[in-house]
Amino acid sequence: MHYRRAFVRHFQGLDIEMAPFISTVSAERINPKLLKDVLPENNSGLPLIPQLIGNKADDFVQMSIALHDLGYGEINWNMGCPHKPIRKKRRGSGLLPYPDTVDALLDQVCDRSPCKISVKVRLGVSDPSELMTLIPVLNQYPLSEVIIHPRTAEQMYGGSVDLDAFEEAFHALEHPVCYNGDINDLAFYQTVAKRFPAINRYMLGRGLLANPFLCEIIKSGTPTPENAIERIVAFHEDVLSSYEAVLHGDHPVLGKMKEFWTYQTIHLSNGRKMFKKLKKTQRLAPYKAIAAEFLADAKWVA
Repeated sequence: MHYRRAFVRHFQGLDIEMAPFISTVSAERINPKLLKDVLPENNSGLPLIPQLIGNKADDFVQMSIALHDLGYGEINWNMGCPHKPIRKKRRGSGLLPYPDTVDALLDQVCDRSPCKISVKVRLGVSDPSELMTLIPVLNQYPLSEVIIHPRTAEQMYGGSVDLDAFEEAFHALEHPVCYNGDINDLAFYQTVAKRFPAINRYMLGRGLLANPFLCEIIKSGTPTPENAIERIVAFHEDVLSSYEAVLHGDHPVLGKMKEFWTYQTIHLSNGRKMFKKLKKTQRLAPYKAIAAEFLADAKWVA
């Protein structure tokens, strides 16, 4: 939430945000803490699509009603999360091998949810043909969009995306399709856009976390701005001050900021050394001194 708001203050090019997934729960009353990240007053000003992860229709519908009450007209069902603890419970990508389960849930959700439904998927868990088996089920329902990350769950984020498998799924689907996966630079985006000219929706994840200028670069077709480091410094200060205002004590703030640098150091010329040193800090004062020292000498490496 704080990161997203700061991001939009410093970088351009994003059209829509998708919030981190919220787990559906079996409860008569939804804990307000579950919805804190998507409360309208906490949003950045861009349109936001909440994302749910779960496998029970009643729980899904209950959460979608709560989100609709907050003013949301669309939610995304995450059937793409590849992490093993999630998929072992038949949530996230763990649902992909079970088209009957997906069918039963969509039958209830699409009928009872006050929100439009989109889905996010992978090619399968270990078998990349699982998505093709699932597509006839997806085509039966009025989904607003299908977001495809063309890897299996077991690949996690390793290896290469399978653009041939994406093409097969794209042609089989009767819904608008959004491409997701490995858009880390302008060149790869152009490769995908040239091969699939009918695709006009792209989801950026890790590539945008590492290079927050990426949307601007893609939309303008121009290189990274000359003042890249200045903007990263301002962004970092904004994110840090936002966390200091709401978190109590050095440790929780440092936890957030070390997470911030996990991706943000990738394009810094001295990023690896910086991150190694920052990870050892236990207090905010030395953290700030180290970050300032490294950023003063850093160059942006596209």
